[in-house]
Order: sequence, then structure tokens, then C-alpha cells
Amino acid sequence: MNDSGPLSPFDNGSLSYYFDDLSISDRETIAEDVSYTIDSDDSSCSRTACSSIFGSGPDDLESETAMFSSCSGSITKSNECLIEVDTSIDTTNLNLGKTSECCLVTIGKSIQKNNYIGVKTFDRISTRTVDNEDKIAGSTALILNCRPAQIPAKLPKEQLEHERLYEKILQNAKKNESEKAKKHKEYLKQKLKNEERLANVTQIWTQEIIPNWNQMYRTKRCRDLWWNGLPSSVRGKVWSLAIGNDLLINEELYKSCVSNSFNKFKDSEVTMHCLECIHLDITRTFPHLGIFQQGGPYFDVLKRILSAYVCLRPDIGYIQGMCFIAAILLLNMEELEAFICLVNLMESPCLNAFYTVNQRLMTSYFTTYNDLLKHNLNKLNTHFNLIGLTSEMYLVDWIYSVFAKSMNLELASVIWDNFLRDNDQFLFRAALGILRSNESQLMQMDSITCAQYLTKLPESFTSNALLKSTTAIRMSIGKQSFNSLLVYNQTKST
Repeated sequence: MNDSGPLSPFDNGSLSYYFDDLSISDRETIAEDVSYTIDSDDSSCSRTACSSIFGSGPDDLESETAMFSSCSGSITKSNECLIEVDTSIDTTNLNLGKTSECCLVTIGKSIQKNNYIGVKTFDRISTRTVDNEDKIAGSTALILNCRPAQIPAKLPKEQLEHERLYEKILQNAKKNESEKAKKHKEYLKQKLKNEERLANVTQIWTQEIIPNWNQMYRTKRCRDLWWNGLPSSVRGKVWSLAIGNDLLINEELYKSCVSNSFNKFKDSEVTMHCLECIHLDITRTFPHLGIFQQGGPYFDVLKRILSAYVCLRPDIGYIQGMCFIAAILLLNMEELEAFICLVNLMESPCLNAFYTVNQRLMTSYFTTYNDLLKHNLNKLNTHFNLIGLTSEMYLVDWIYSVFAKSMNLELASVIWDNFLRDNDQFLFRAALGILRSNESQLMQMDSITCAQYLTKLPESFTSNALLKSTTAIRMSIGKQSFNSLLVYNQTKST
């Protein structure tokens, strides 16, 4: 060994000295690495290098240098073994010869030029073998670059084919980018068009229709605008005007009901149970919004509205589904307006029949709906009869929440728009429109699957699809309209 000068990790006169200085466990660890290399590479160069590492080769430094130089062009896993040893030497302070330093640098540079996929390296610290997956070349290098000198060159035909494939990849990439840019441009154009349309429609509602409601709300222009859905900015006001306040509910009455509800709930076990149901149902109302859950900004507000309604109408009390009606009103208007609309809306013939559980009226609604289902969707009606799916199995849930529980909020809001435009008959028209839009899927399902599907419609179901299907539904049979069919069925059920 050379004792002069500072120790350098590359001054390695002999690699066998480095291995002799290692602990037994370290030597066993690196021995496993070398065994892996020998098993993977049967070249004479690999075996000579490995034997030299363990000190079994000549002791003469020039012999080692010659051996290392002969390996510098190799692309086998013995190079990986040597570079691992080179890395390990960095952690020691051995004073090794200058000649071997140059040799190892040459080997390092040679291996850096030949980073191939699938070469395994051994981590001496973690004692595990890892794949060099981070050394994968790009598509350009794989296709166009010439092969290394150690590998036979590509044939001219193969080179041309690879260049052709590369050009094809580039063309496809450019085509995809062009199509994406085109779609994005069309999306922005349509978005701008929709925003302009919405701004124009909103202006018509705010400046022409709402200020002159009594004169305008029955006109064809108003009803045509209404059919496609109301702008969210005017929805609450239009709903309030459409529902009206025939019961003359005011702020004083609302505050009185809220105040009295607390006392009544404390004094009666029945009303306490009712309060528990309200509390439970509120937390399950539009859970994805998070505003009606306990601690949310609308939890106490919705609770006050429902409690006040129970206090005002103890004959009806609280029934599941009512929380969705109150919640969707509250999302579009202030607390007092929501309460006024809730009380008046519950007096509509259909909702009143269902919430008071008037069996005779409920039966007449179901019968009328079944007649229209058979008239509009005879094949689906036959399928429902075969699998035993009755209209009550899905229609009750739709009516009690006015569809708010069974679909996304945007779609439910459009149904609400037209329900307040056309009154009760639109509830059944919308139900038939939903079935018509989903007829092909429902024809493949059994009764349980159908009921589950209709209980919670997929998010992909859009308002445009619903309105298109609903337009095709005929709400009369011959000369009998929906109302005349309903009256006939009510008379028949008495």
C-alpha cells in the first residue's frame, strides 16, 4: 500500500484488500450479489472479475488493471457488480493506486453509456435486489437512436421501419392534441353560448315576467321559457309566486309556531318521537352538500321549519320525505318564504292525499298512472307485470319527496320547475318520462334490481334526456285527459 498523501475512495491498488477489510456479514452480503452475477452471466470476463474481487487472482497491480480494462466494454451484469463495488468504496478511506482509479473511472463511464432495462442492482444496506426501472429510455431513443457498438447494427430495412413507426407515433400524437384542442374550443364556445342564453332568459324573467306575474305567467312565452328550467337566480322567486300563499301564513305565525314547538315537544312523548325522526332525517337530507348535517349552517334552520309545521298541522305531523321538500325550498329562498311555501304546497291535492294517507285518493292516482303507463309504454308495463314490480314500489318515494330524494339536485330542480308550472299531473308525467328514458335498461332487470335502480337514478341521467322523454309522453287516453281519468277512477273506487 501507498502511505503517502490523503486517502481517496478511488485509490484502490487492490480490490481484494477492500474485501479483506470488510466484516464477515458484509462479505457474505456482497458474495450473494456476485453469485447472482455469476449465475446471470457466464462470460469468462465476468468470472475473472469476480475471482479477482475475492483475492483469488494475481496480486500484481498491473494484472488487475489489465483485467479491469478488458471488462470496460462489457455490457453484462458483471459491470453492474463492479459499479456496485465502486459505489461501496466511496464509504471507505482506503489509499489505493492511481492506476486502478483510472481503470474504475473508465468502467463507470462505460456502464453509464449502457443503462439497459431489466438490469438488477443489489442494495448492500437494505440487502435487496431492485430493478432499474427509472432508466427506461424514451420512445425516440428506442426507435431512432443507433445501437451501441457492442450490439450488431440495425439492418437498413429495420432502421427505416423504426423511423416510419416513430413518424406514425408523432402523427398520432399531433392528431390527438388537435382533436383535444378542437373539443375544448367547442366546449368553450357552447359554454359561452349557454351563458349568453342564461343571461338573456334571466333578464326576461326579472324585467318582464316577475314584475307582471299575474298577466304573464299563463302566456305561451312564459310557459315555453319555464319548460326548459328556470335560472337559479330567479328560481326561488318564481316558485314562491307559483305556489302562492292562499293560507295567509305570515312571519308572526311562523315565530309563534317555532316557539310553541319547543314546549309541545317537551310535554308529549309522541311529539318527542316526532322530533327524533326530524333530527334523524335532516342528517340524511342531501348528505353530499354537508349543509344539513348536524353542525352545518342549515341544520337548525331546517329543524325549525319542520318543527313549526308539525306544530301548525299536528293532524299531519311529520312524515319521512317532508324534509326533502322543505330542504329544496330552503336552498332556493329564505327561511320564512320556505315555511310559507311548505305549508301551502302541502295543500296541493296529490301531496295532501299522500301525506294524509287517504287510501281512496291514493288508489285513484295509482290507477290513473297505471292506465297511462300501459298506454305509453306497453312493453315495459308488460315486463313489470311479469317480474311483479308494482308502481307503488317506486312511485310512492318519488311523490313523497317530489323526486328530490331519488336523483341529483339539478335534475330534481327542473322537475320542480315544471311541477309548479303544470301542477300535480307533471309528477306522473315526469315519472313516465323517467321510465321511457331508461326503458332499455329496465327491460333487462328483475323486480328488485328495477326498484333499486329507480330508487336512486344514476348521476348520468340529465335534465335534457328527461325533458325530451317527457315531451313524448301523452297524458290523455282518447278524449280523456289526466284530470278526467283521475275523477273517473275516484268515482269508481267509492
